[in-house]
Amino acid sequence: MVAIAPFRALRYNPDRIGTLDRVLAPPYDVISPDEQEQLYQASVHNVVRLIYGKQLPDDDEQRNRYTRAKDAWARWRTEGVLIREAQPAVYLCEQTFVWEGRPARRLGLMALLDFEGSAGQVLRHEATFQGPKTDRAHLLEAVRANLSPVFCIAPDPQRRLHQFLDHITAQQPPLATARFRGDEVRLWAITDPGAIGQITGRLAGVHVLIADGHHRFEVAFAHRHLSASVMTYFALREDPALVVRPIHRVCQIAGPMRQEWRKRLEALCRLEPRASVEDLMQWLNAAPGQGCFGYYDAGGFSAVSLREAVVAEWLLRPSVPLALAGLDVTILHQALLPKLHGANGEGCWYTPDHEQAIDRARQYGPQGCAWLLRPIPLAQVFAVACEGLALPQKSTFFYPKVLSGLVFNPFDDG
Repeated sequence: MVAIAPFRALRYNPDRIGTLDRVLAPPYDVISPDEQEQLYQASVHNVVRLIYGKQLPDDDEQRNRYTRAKDAWARWRTEGVLIREAQPAVYLCEQTFVWEGRPARRLGLMALLDFEGSAGQVLRHEATFQGPKTDRAHLLEAVRANLSPVFCIAPDPQRRLHQFLDHITAQQPPLATARFRGDEVRLWAITDPGAIGQITGRLAGVHVLIADGHHRFEVAFAHRHLSASVMTYFALREDPALVVRPIHRVCQIAGPMRQEWRKRLEALCRLEPRASVEDLMQWLNAAPGQGCFGYYDAGGFSAVSLREAVVAEWLLRPSVPLALAGLDVTILHQALLPKLHGANGEGCWYTPDHEQAIDRARQYGPQGCAWLLRPIPLAQVFAVACEGLALPQKSTFFYPKVLSGLVFNPFDDG
């Protein structure tokens, strides 16, 4: 079973910080240097100073981003910037945003995920790397708290849990509200033992999938001597507002390859010119079969479909398990790019925004090209994870991200 529990969160004190708008931040791993600076300027209490502090030229083992986070955490608690809830609660979080021109509303919950009670029930779909794990371990050891939730997805086949949570939001006013970059966020605290029991009961017996936060989850698990659980946000798989976006690639064509590139591309693929990016994306989202991509280079937009013989050759002798071999992202990096320029796309630039991908390719001039991908269906992500497999790096972008700064889970009892 998946074992979850309420917790006594630390929250920002509205009497000290005013609106929550200025103190929230996205997860650390999607914050660019420019965004980090903007968040620093937004408030001296912005959560970015905890989760992704600046590195300074004179940093050393005694003074660094982790020790500054530890000092800020202790100071904010002492000064009453952060205050502890009186009762354990499960927190509901509603995010209202615009997707494909229409308003959408995702409703999820935050609770503690118990490691021992949930053993074997947590699925992973991404590989992890030592560098980010070391970074998050240093922060966890310094602050001794979960500062951002792990983002998981739980099945809700008849949408009964969603209906139950929705009923709660209609019956009581939110604990806090915020607006962040155009999105609206509302937070509720559920303290009633009966309601909490219904929530925990509906999650018992299911497998949950880590959407974001694989590194944080693994670090928290490795440090379970500090805390036997980890703060987790659960979205519901059947919620139509749970969006899985693809991550597009931008590559640079090496000088010596530019003459041969188009020839090789046309030998491997069928290319159909498209008048605009809108036309290209409309085709891509409706394209059947495997190995279909939107493509942009200095020659314009093209709908790209791998020739059937190329796909068949790859699928007959793949270098990865079949569950991964048929994915567009695998085909691109393992079957197409190596034949185009002898490499699998290492050094690509990544973005979930197709307009950004095209702009970046244009910045590279004649050497730039953008590969636009389709999203991997969530059911397929679950299926891959159930087989114990990891998707290729940067395959999924779950949207919207769960904001940091709504609640914190300290490991002490203070």
